[in-house]
Amino acid sequence: MIKNVKIIIIVFFGNIIFLISCLIPKNKNLWIFGAWFGDKYADNSKYLFEYVNKNKPEIRAIWVTRNENTYKLVKKEGYEVYFKNSLKGFLYSSLAGVGIISNAFNDIPYTTGRMKIVQLWHGTPLKKIVFDETRFTLNKDSFKRKIILYLKDFDEKNIYISSSDEVKKIFTKAFRVPPNRIKVTGYPRNDFNYNMGDIPIKTLLKNLREKKIKIGIYMPTHRMEGKNNSIKSLIENIDNINSVLRKINSFLLVKVHYCGLNKEKIKNHKYDRIYLLQDEDINQDVYKILPFTDYLITDYSSVYFDYMLLNKPIIFAPFDIDDYIKNDREFYYNYNDVTPGPKAYNWKEVLKYINKIVREPNRYKDQRKIINQKFNKYNDNKNCQRVVNEIIKEI
Repeated sequence: MIKNVKIIIIVFFGNIIFLISCLIPKNKNLWIFGAWFGDKYADNSKYLFEYVNKNKPEIRAIWVTRNENTYKLVKKEGYEVYFKNSLKGFLYSSLAGVGIISNAFNDIPYTTGRMKIVQLWHGTPLKKIVFDETRFTLNKDSFKRKIILYLKDFDEKNIYISSSDEVKKIFTKAFRVPPNRIKVTGYPRNDFNYNMGDIPIKTLLKNLREKKIKIGIYMPTHRMEGKNNSIKSLIENIDNINSVLRKINSFLLVKVHYCGLNKEKIKNHKYDRIYLLQDEDINQDVYKILPFTDYLITDYSSVYFDYMLLNKPIIFAPFDIDDYIKNDREFYYNYNDVTPGPKAYNWKEVLKYINKIVREPNRYKDQRKIINQKFNKYNDNKNCQRVVNEIIKEI
């Protein structure tokens, strides 16, 4: 009952705010950015935001967030940032001609009337998304989109960014939009021309490099929209995993998905070869460290599509694939057809493949190249530039 009342209040006041924002003249050189429901400073929005700040002085780029740690982080970087629901947050969002998001409409305030919305999204889909995904509604049913004005407006006029023509076909159906509104530019976060920056984990990674220890990163996707633990198997086998990693001179970083439930904490001080990354270790952004790893382990996370651009080994760990497809998310493709690397079905097999790919990093190079060309049209570090050009054409 309380939840329903809350939804009614949000819809009511959200629609009023949206209608008021429609009356306010827009400044096409004022762009508002947000990500992950206003929580994080990360993903495609972050990389486009920094590109605009550094390369487009005529555009005033502002980040909005509801998270105090995120606010402090963006402020520390020297960029303009306001709390999402503050007076200035609403004011500048109402005046902005462009809104940049990477997840959902509420990455930014509801003041989107007459604003051009740019949906950067947050990954190439292996799993079915939005209207193609029927098991988790996530406020996407048609009725809500008819009565919630800012959602309706969001659907009718925004543009979408994709990484290839293959992904464009998926987005056309998943978002129910015509193909001309989907621009093939590549994702801003995949301009891998950046350094690690000043992040807390930097010293650890540097020390590992100096000792010539191979660095892997394990990035499982979430389960049941975050209701199930995605690293349970790792925790159950962690002592043995740590021991074997020591023997094969490797180190494993673990990054749980944003929506992943992680009630059980890895006590990092107990393990010399395993480290559970927290947001504060990487300043909320795992992409900064991907180029400095030697291999990736994942199950169904779309991060592997991005990682292919680095041309480094990927180990796939679909331990629960049958159950996942049946009870969680369906896939757009046959899993084996689009996953260029060895398949491991338990941690014993994962460790075996780590040992192999450390010695033979090019073993699946040709397979990676084929899949990469299908899902990533560009690998020239100019994705941000292309996205900005497409936005300017639209406003």
